[in-house]
Amino acid sequence: MTTTAGRVGAAALRRLGGRHRQLGYCWTIGWCGLAALAVACVALPVRLLGGDDPERGPLRAVRKLTVNYRRMPGRWGGTAVPSPYLPGRPPREDPANRRDLVFLALEPWVALVLLLVPSAMAWYGLFGLLAPGIAALFDSHRGLFDGPVPSRPAVGIPGGLLLYYAALWLSGPASRLHADRWLPVLLGPAPSVAAEVAAEAERRRLAERVAELTETRLAAVDSREAELRRIERDLHDGAQARLVAMGLALGALETLMETDPERARELVRQTRESSARALTELRALVRGIHPPVLAERGLVDALRALALDAPLAAEVDAVGLPGRPEGPIEAALYFAVAELLTNAARHGDATHARVELAHTGGVLRCTVWDDGSGGAHEEDGPVLGAGGSGLRGIRRRLSAFDGTLGIDSPDGGPTLVTMELPCVLSSRKTSSS
Repeated sequence: MTTTAGRVGAAALRRLGGRHRQLGYCWTIGWCGLAALAVACVALPVRLLGGDDPERGPLRAVRKLTVNYRRMPGRWGGTAVPSPYLPGRPPREDPANRRDLVFLALEPWVALVLLLVPSAMAWYGLFGLLAPGIAALFDSHRGLFDGPVPSRPAVGIPGGLLLYYAALWLSGPASRLHADRWLPVLLGPAPSVAAEVAAEAERRRLAERVAELTETRLAAVDSREAELRRIERDLHDGAQARLVAMGLALGALETLMETDPERARELVRQTRESSARALTELRALVRGIHPPVLAERGLVDALRALALDAPLAAEVDAVGLPGRPEGPIEAALYFAVAELLTNAARHGDATHARVELAHTGGVLRCTVWDDGSGGAHEEDGPVLGAGGSGLRGIRRRLSAFDGTLGIDSPDGGPTLVTMELPCVLSSRKTSSS
């Protein structure tokens, strides 16, 4: 069980990791200012001399560099700056191109003051921490450099720690000021065309949404047809074949009842066994279409029953699920979890799995963790790997409900699959514990 000290330590480590992430932003983006200065020195004269084609030459480099700057806040955990370019407008009439050049001319000086100062403090602090050891290694009693942190351990180590802590403390406000305030000033849409840019962005978003819904609809139709073909195949190869054999056996019984009673009794026994197997196959087919326990008891009990029959030790935690999702969503999650547990045991050599259900903010989240060997991935194209078709089928099944699938499965394990579906829960129903 996690202790209070463990939770406090974990929280402290997360905060320390966040501080170092912000320091990494200052260091990385700060040095990118040199590239901005070089591009600005080349592109600004071209612009002044009449070059206006953003698809070639230095102006193309300006466009590519500023696009990367707009994406950087999103890559470091923030919000990316929206594109300010207006399609169909000549480059000379688009204020975004002029603002890009102004940004590249000013960014090196802003980055120098705002981002490289905390970075320099961090490196200077680290050097102060290492200076006493280096001085002792080379048997030197003089300071290794002229500065506030000499090589004496009594001053170098505390001074280095103080500088490094100050750099971590400054990196947070500096990175937020740069990403949230400075970048949108010139890289965002100009005030004169902000409404037009917003309308264009909304049009693109709606077009992407229409394309996504079209793709989802086609995937749902394909999935339904594949499911119908599977049911038809299972009926033809399983129950139907056994029923035909039973009919032939019953026809033979009419002759054998009087001529060979022993053979007739044996044929009756075989027919009875065939009927039992046909009934078992029909029940399995029904469970594959919609398990009765899922309709009668709900998702939680159905997953618990699935965990009991799984080929590995599995547990279900549904404390965060206060109600019951809609029937189609329950079925989608049930079959997705069944596929994941089977893949974990068959392909990942997992021995233990855990399923967690939670509902927050109108989104049902289901996570499936296993201690297998990892390496699960979703294959593309007609040639699929061992588990690719299953994961791709799960994504296709979830996409019909605007659901998402996240896979974190490094080589060596463990594997964590996160499924999210927007839904509204009904009232809580009685469930076995």
